[in-house]
Amino acid sequence: MIDAKEAERIGLVNKVVPHEELMRATEELANKLVKRPSIALKYAKRAIYKGLSEVDLPSHLDYEVSIDRVLMDTEDFKEGVRSFLEKREPIFKGR
Repeated sequence: MIDAKEAERIGLVNKVVPHEELMRATEELANKLVKRPSIALKYAKRAIYKGLSEVDLPSHLDYEVSIDRVLMDTEDFKEGVRSFLEKREPIFKGR
C-alpha cells in the first residue's frame, strides 16, 4: 500500500492536501482544466484508459502518435499556437 505522501513523491498524484482543503484544491484544479482545450483532454483521457489495459507498449505509443496527428489538425491546436505567438490567452472552442 502506498500512502499519500509517497504517491505524491513518485508522481502518482499531483498534489496532496489536508482533508479540510480538498474542496478548495479541487475547485482550483477544475478551474485550470476548464481553460484547457477540451478536445485534447478528451483524447488524453482515452490514451490513459487505453494505456491501463494495453500490454503492448509499441502499439500504445503508435496510438499516442496517431492522437497527436489528429490534435495537430484541430482549430484548438492552431488557436493555441496563435495565442502563444501573440502573447495572449487562448480561446478554445473544443474543435
